[in-house]
Amino acid sequence: MFKKINGGKLPTRGSEYSACVDLYAREDIVIGAGETKLVPLGVCIDFDKITKTLHLRSDRKYPEAKADLLEIFRNSHYLQLMPRSSLALKTGLIIANGVGIIDLDYEGEIGIVLHLAIDLTTIHSLSDNSNPCFIEIKKGRRIAQITLLEHKSYLFGIDTEDKRVGGFGSTDINSTLQVPSEFLGTAKTGMTAINGVKIDMNKRSLTEIEEE
Repeated sequence: MFKKINGGKLPTRGSEYSACVDLYAREDIVIGAGETKLVPLGVCIDFDKITKTLHLRSDRKYPEAKADLLEIFRNSHYLQLMPRSSLALKTGLIIANGVGIIDLDYEGEIGIVLHLAIDLTTIHSLSDNSNPCFIEIKKGRRIAQITLLEHKSYLFGIDTEDKRVGGFGSTDINSTLQVPSEFLGTAKTGMTAINGVKIDMNKRSLTEIEEE
């Protein structure tokens, strides 16, 4: 169901009865305490492979709509992305948006948004080194797991003809947030960074840092 891109690694299965397959970091990523970063996983959905698999099973499952197999599948399934169970326990890393939902009209690289929320005195690096300020995720590390689930949201009766044009916040968002005045009252002036955004204390606003 997946193909590797951008030098990534194909998913693997941890055991015979694993409900999920494991995904690997495509590049080295450093996440500082309080930061949120997108970790690319080096794979995308392989729609050609899905279509071939569905056609092989079409006589049993979809005998009446062979031409629309992929459309039926995409309208009734989604992928759920999660950190590996050991990630939060060992490192304090959590998925920033609570749950990773990937609709089957997303054609780009799959990635996971991780946040480091932890007491600075208990951080341990994912590399072989230990540092009190950040977590280092090495390329090729298993950091996420993904599973395929069925849904029936088409029964909501809410339809649209809009097509997906991106992912990870492709809808419009306001890039400037206000810093509470009580926070500014105790903070030093100048530039600092919290939760992956640059804070301009002088202007009393948060300006998003664009990740390359």
